Amino acid sequence: MSSREIFILAITWIVMSPFWFWAENIALGIIWLCGGVIELFIALVRRSKEKKNK
Repeated sequence: MSSREIFILAITWIVMSPFWFWAENIALGIIWLCGGVIELFIALVRRSKEKKNK
């Protein structure tokens, strides 16, 4: 996956996590939120590496 695709996935996970909290499934909401933050970090690291290689 490219850094852009990972970034989009991360934003989706972060945006969707409150819906799990709203549905009273706190554990799944926390997992989605943490997954989104991790994916966002990975995307930013890959993006900075891609910019350094250009």
